[in-house]
Amino acid sequence: MLAIFFDLDDTLYDHLVPFQEAVREVLSPDENSLDFAELFYKVRHHSDVLWPVYLRGEIPLEETRVRRLELAFAEYGLQIDRDQATAIQAAYIGRQYTIQMIDGVREHLERFIADGHKVGIITNGPKDHQMSKIRGLGLDQMIPEDMIFISDAVGLAKPDPEIFVHVNQKTGTSANNSLYIGDTWANDVVGALAAGWKVCWYNPRGRQPATDHKPSYIFTNYKEFGELPLV
Repeated sequence: MLAIFFDLDDTLYDHLVPFQEAVREVLSPDENSLDFAELFYKVRHHSDVLWPVYLRGEIPLEETRVRRLELAFAEYGLQIDRDQATAIQAAYIGRQYTIQMIDGVREHLERFIADGHKVGIITNGPKDHQMSKIRGLGLDQMIPEDMIFISDAVGLAKPDPEIFVHVNQKTGTSANNSLYIGDTWANDVVGALAAGWKVCWYNPRGRQPATDHKPSYIFTNYKEFGELPLV
């Protein structure tokens, strides 16, 4: 039997939906000239860059969240002020607890669990915030608490391979029998491969690999995922 762990954000639910709704609420942008997916990709990038700075205690969490929006919008070519960035962040957070799993996710989780595989989650973020999303999705009813690993609670964060080592140690699993499913190249693919895990890269928007790392599998939707020879 395998140990099968999933990323949370943009792997089990679509992060873009609450972000898109938040930007619409605060800015009412011209959507003919705005690519929400590309803008959100930049937000995720700046979030990943700022996260280690937050973990070192150099900036507070709320500043991290607002600053990533300012940087992403500026890189995209849209100028927003601090009040607008703060308002977008508040609207975005508020929508993240009324989310739904991506089509097909629940069926695969149920299949893996029924087949006796160890199924869990490894996610970066604040514990309370990530657990609120996990409860909002109903994942806490499917996955036991001791199979959910959140970076701020663990004290390690992806892409550090040590978080995957920690998960193996805590769950009594081995790297060569562990599979990680995630959407972010640096955090999910590179981090898990460095720990000796197999990796299944979820790439719904056709991003290009950022390094020479080779994921074990690639899929663009959960119908394709179901056809992969994972087990």
